[in-house]
Amino acid sequence: MRLVFIHGWSVLNTDTYGGLPAALTRHAATAGIALDASHLHLGKYVSFADETKVDDLARGLQAALAAEVLPQLGRGERFACITHSTGGPVVRAWIDLYYRLRPERCPLGHLIMLAPANHGSALAQLGKGRLSRMKFFLGGVEPGTGVLDWLELGSEQSWALNTRWLALRLVKGGVYPFVLTGQRIDREFYDNLNAYTDEAGSDGVVRVAAANLNYGLVRLVQVDADRIEIAKDGHSERTVLGVLPGLSHSGTKIGIMGSVSPMDDGSHPTVKAVLRCLQVSSAAAYARAATEFAALTAATQEKERRQTVQQLFLVKRTFETDRYCMLVFRLTDDRGNELTDYDLLFTAGPQYDPNHLPSGFFVDRQRNQRRPGKLTYYLNYDRMIAGLQTPALADKFGFEIVARPTSGFAHYRRLSYRGTLSALKRFFEPNQTVMIEIQLRRWVDAGVVDLATRLKPGDGVVKSPIARTPSGRTI
Repeated sequence: MRLVFIHGWSVLNTDTYGGLPAALTRHAATAGIALDASHLHLGKYVSFADETKVDDLARGLQAALAAEVLPQLGRGERFACITHSTGGPVVRAWIDLYYRLRPERCPLGHLIMLAPANHGSALAQLGKGRLSRMKFFLGGVEPGTGVLDWLELGSEQSWALNTRWLALRLVKGGVYPFVLTGQRIDREFYDNLNAYTDEAGSDGVVRVAAANLNYGLVRLVQVDADRIEIAKDGHSERTVLGVLPGLSHSGTKIGIMGSVSPMDDGSHPTVKAVLRCLQVSSAAAYARAATEFAALTAATQEKERRQTVQQLFLVKRTFETDRYCMLVFRLTDDRGNELTDYDLLFTAGPQYDPNHLPSGFFVDRQRNQRRPGKLTYYLNYDRMIAGLQTPALADKFGFEIVARPTSGFAHYRRLSYRGTLSALKRFFEPNQTVMIEIQLRRWVDAGVVDLATRLKPGDGVVKSPIARTPSGRTI
């Protein structure tokens, strides 16, 4: 088997792969995998140049594969790829660009993504200088804005890729995607000025929900002032997700890739998980692997629900980690305008009151800096479910949007969605992301255009017939 490694963002050399290539080579035969060390390809690409975008990297990957890997493949043979962090979206963009319409022709058989930022990272919104000074970016380079823009939560680029990805049925075409990630925080990399490096439900850089390729899309349309309809919905094909125990995003201590020793005895969670992924050779085997990794995820998250850490001066701190989910909103109107000035409030209970939301359900909210019509919420799934299922709240869950302007010749009216969490349950799952596109109606006053049939000239001055206030009649 030919194996290609693709690293993450702002990496200068192949040291980032640690001992994982060597460890896999040592244990492949025992796992029944014919992996030859001479068939290992360690990818190097430039992700810190400002002008380089993810799509550019996908095109560069195609050229590199065509030169180094594809000519070596035998008839019907496919290669496997292991990515870390941003490498996952890069390879996904390559599949989307070259093989979206014919996945059965894709020369890639196994895509094993370690801690991939498939829906972005909350850290990406930080400035370039601030990010480059963080401890886990050990290269000390200034990160490139081209890739950073893709990685920001709610970016248009990631939204577009994930929307197209929903229609893919890769497993049927013999392409097996896997997402392996951790949710432990390496306190050595904690940045006191940025709480995202210590965020529960993440590995210090990428949230489990942002890595997961099991996600949904819902499109809601405001039909009139009192009614909205679901115009379209969809869900990705079932994709293997494994939350591996005791692992963080980076570092040689507990990093999902960097902590693997080349002399590992085969017990490292990443080594075991990757070998299990490489054993999959059919759709049926893939489905079995999905069930196995789901059980592993449940066991990991239960075991890591509480963590006690010994800190300086013998101080002990206990950290709690529930299960979380992300909601990525995209707000537009029926004329295709992106909304930029709005308020979005969640509501709950029989009266759909924002003050009745379950305690502790809200974790974080981040608006995309370049596309303010995109708003990402990070919610505590377990607390949300437990609270809404109480008799007092009766499963009632909704939201309200107030977009501005609220009056004038062209304006918006309040949009209220009042439903139940049960109705959204197939999208609203732990460890998952839901993309919610909401289209508001733009109300236009009839007085915005008036046709005058008679104009009576006076003493050189024509009185304007143009109304200065709306008529109150909308069109």
